[in-house]
Order: sequence, then structure tokens, then C-alpha cells
Amino acid sequence: MKRAVMLLALLASGCSAYTEAQMRLVHQAHRGVELCRAAQRERSLIVEQFHQLQRQRMDEAFDVDVRENSTLLADWVIEHRKAYAAALDALSRQGTASAEAQAAAERNLEAVEQALNRVLWLQSVQLKLTEWDGMANLEIPREKISK
Repeated sequence: MKRAVMLLALLASGCSAYTEAQMRLVHQAHRGVELCRAAQRERSLIVEQFHQLQRQRMDEAFDVDVRENSTLLADWVIEHRKAYAAALDALSRQGTASAEAQAAAERNLEAVEQALNRVLWLQSVQLKLTEWDGMANLEIPREKISK
């Protein structure tokens, strides 16, 4: 056990300023992840608006087709309804794919955040051990040792 503590102290020894600088970099990386999250949310809103616009344009195009044909034959209505339904299905699949991509991006950002938290924790342990190691090197007056 004593050897493990000594090994850990040797591995953790170093300049605490260096460890603190690393920790500040991790905090900056956290900010970068937050910026990515904000950009991803904004992108998601734009994509959602785009899908809504596509659906609106599809509805308008179908309405124009119906109005332009003064004599609606049953076959014409059936064929156009099938085409309209197929287009709506394609839009729905695009929306689902976009939502899945958004969810995957959020999971990836969360994984990065967790990894950064782990690195920060490890660095804080290293900083504590470095400070502890520095305290161990302090000279203690002999009169306090004998008591």
C-alpha cells in the first residue's frame, strides 16, 4: 500500500501551475461544448422550420393542382392523392431523420461533457496530490517530532 501511495505521489508530482492551466483549458472546452449545443439547437429550429415550409408548399401545390383542373375525374384525384401521400411520407422520413441526427448530436455533446468532467476530476486529484506532496516536503522542527 505504501508503494502504491508513493507511486501515485511520484506520478502526480509536478508543477501545480501546469495542472491549474490544464484545468482552465478544460473549463474553456466546457464553454466550447455549450457553444456547440447552442448552435445545434439553432440548427434544429431552422431545420424544423424548413420542414414546415416544405409541408406548406406541398399543400399549396396540391391545392393549385385541384383548382386548375375544373373537371375532376376520379382517376385523376386518386393518382394525385397517392403522389401527395408519398410526398408527405418522404417529408415525414426527413423530419424523423433530422430529429434522430439532433438526438445523436446531443448525445455526442453530452459524452464530450462527461469526458471533460472526468478529466477535470482527474486533474483536481492530481492538483491535491501535488499540494499534499509539497506539504510533505516541508521541514518539521525536531522538537515537534520528538513530542
